[in-house]
Amino acid sequence: MNIYKSLFLFFTFALTSCLETVDPDTYNCIDSNQVAAISVISTTQVSDVRAYTDEKILCKSNTELFFKKNKDDQFYHYSYNDEEVDSEYEDWFVKLGCYIKYNASLKSKDVFFQIKKANQLDEIKVDSLLKGKEHIYAISEQDTAWLFSFEISLLNDGNPDYNFSISSKLGCHGGYCFVTLPISEKEFCFDKNNENMKYLFE
Repeated sequence: MNIYKSLFLFFTFALTSCLETVDPDTYNCIDSNQVAAISVISTTQVSDVRAYTDEKILCKSNTELFFKKNKDDQFYHYSYNDEEVDSEYEDWFVKLGCYIKYNASLKSKDVFFQIKKANQLDEIKVDSLLKGKEHIYAISEQDTAWLFSFEISLLNDGNPDYNFSISSKLGCHGGYCFVTLPISEKEFCFDKNNENMKYLFE
């Protein structure tokens, strides 16, 4: 995983989404009601995710975050380098996802979420799950017991975006279970030179 590049994209995204005012010559902004986020959370390696219809790709993996903890610890923390995990003493998980420009017309189309692992390619129909201003998470069925064993946030900083005990459960199919959490930002702003986000403004 190109974790450094992905983390840079993520924090650029997070920082600019929090700005109250931005330079319109430098940034494009979009109301979060027009954005649906979709990610996979996994305790096994994921190399790529994308959402698409028969007509076009809606988004490709552009946010990747890696978390780990000592096996004796309760909560996870951000890690900048997945190569340094000692599987004998540490647990880890990865979040890999992307952002879709959401509008009502997607409800009338077949939208698929593709998850690529080393020797496995999963495709799950998700159009009925998508909604503006919500983040959809796909969790493999083998990871659900681990994830829902946490009654508060998975992270040591208490980040509510990882508190799946308050998520809405959307059911399981295709080997994955789906939950949703609300997007808290009012709008997202991206550098106009960020090629990974230009599709949101097409």
